[in-house]
Amino acid sequence: MKNIDLLLINPPFHRRNGSGSIFPLGLGYIMSSVMDNGFTYDFIDCCKLIGAFWQSDLVWLRAELLRRLKEYNPVLVGIGPCITTQVKALKIIAECCREVYGEERIYCGGPLASIDGQEWFFFDFLGLKYIVKGDGERAVVEMLRTLKNGSCLNACGCVTTSDRTVYNEIDDIDEISFPQRPDMLSNIISTRRRGDGKITATMVTSRGCLYNCRYCVSGNLFYKHFRKRSIGNILDEMAVLKKTYGITDVIFYDDCFFAKPAKAHNDIYDFCTALLERNLDMTWQMEIRCDLLQQIDHEDIQLLYRSGCRQMNLGVEKTTSEALKYLGKHITLTDCSRKIQLIKDISEMKVSGTFILGGKDETEEDILHIIQGSKEMNLDFAHYSPLFVYPGTPIYDEYFGSAGATAWVESIMKDSWPWGEVVYETPAVNRNKLMGLINIAYSKFYEGSPCQEESMVTDRFNLKGRCNENL
Repeated sequence: MKNIDLLLINPPFHRRNGSGSIFPLGLGYIMSSVMDNGFTYDFIDCCKLIGAFWQSDLVWLRAELLRRLKEYNPVLVGIGPCITTQVKALKIIAECCREVYGEERIYCGGPLASIDGQEWFFFDFLGLKYIVKGDGERAVVEMLRTLKNGSCLNACGCVTTSDRTVYNEIDDIDEISFPQRPDMLSNIISTRRRGDGKITATMVTSRGCLYNCRYCVSGNLFYKHFRKRSIGNILDEMAVLKKTYGITDVIFYDDCFFAKPAKAHNDIYDFCTALLERNLDMTWQMEIRCDLLQQIDHEDIQLLYRSGCRQMNLGVEKTTSEALKYLGKHITLTDCSRKIQLIKDISEMKVSGTFILGGKDETEEDILHIIQGSKEMNLDFAHYSPLFVYPGTPIYDEYFGSAGATAWVESIMKDSWPWGEVVYETPAVNRNKLMGLINIAYSKFYEGSPCQEESMVTDRFNLKGRCNENL
């Protein structure tokens, strides 16, 4: 049996065709913090055990996880990062951990644990006693010190319990050590982000979000304040990735890499010129909003391209101002298609976009209009999803109303589909019809492209053929 201070368990998720599989940076940050403070750690990556939540997969997860847990004698056990789509797997992981270790040395963390009003999920549904809200790096170190000093976790001031809520937030995120990246070469990069055979790593340069989109947790309840790392700190991590792992390509996973449209020119100039001065010779890509895209000009595009930017990923979501307003995006797409064409005319950068289909008053005709609009934006890649309903968002309150904070879990647990999602259904557009429209969207957008026959297009959500399996 292996004696360690911290055992981390990375929950699995139902993997979509064409999507990536990357060890979460959140766990990597905690690993670095634990190691910096003289503690030991190990991890069990359940994403390597199963990649879907069919009944046979869940049975295997329980048996294999129990076997692996019995190989360790940890001081502290951390489950996470926990997200809403993992409900069925989290239930099994919590039960296995309680069976092997008891409940006094187990905690959960991650986005779901940080949503106000969802504490019941961990305390009542999972039967655990402790969660960590917000930033976990310092909190986990304090939890380890508390346990190793002979006290129980309830005595640690960083822990949320059933009768106490604590929110952990690190103001200067430059102070956090760069994350550990175990088994990085086994990472799978998604189809739309894949980069010409280069070795790619992911990075996150901020925490929180400045915006309050009605369907997204990040800007509503997740992190209380938006914080951005300094340019020097970002470039230092890129240099470490290149020197240590031979990385030559980076994907910035921030919701909005350049967060403020009004500062677009200055922010692009500051970052790109600093990157060129460091002479790292690395390519990179980013997520940005459409209102920021509309601010950039010919000079910005050239500077981005010279500094190594190879792709922009846009959260388009809808193609009309009225539909965008419903999602909490008070913007227009007036200049987007022209700007994307300008990018292609003067550089080799690619542009991808994501789209959300469905909503309260959206008809089948509206959805077909969005699909057609997406085809006219000059995008290289497009991804389409139903409007998913997540706790902690205004869309959740609109959809579930008086059913309350537990309704989403009840919906997922009784669902015969294994993906762990709650789809916004209406009498006019139910789930089956919406998924059929999504199939149409993929078929139309990728018609005649090299991706036309890939499973990303023909079965994006990895559901075909098994949806009748009794869960």
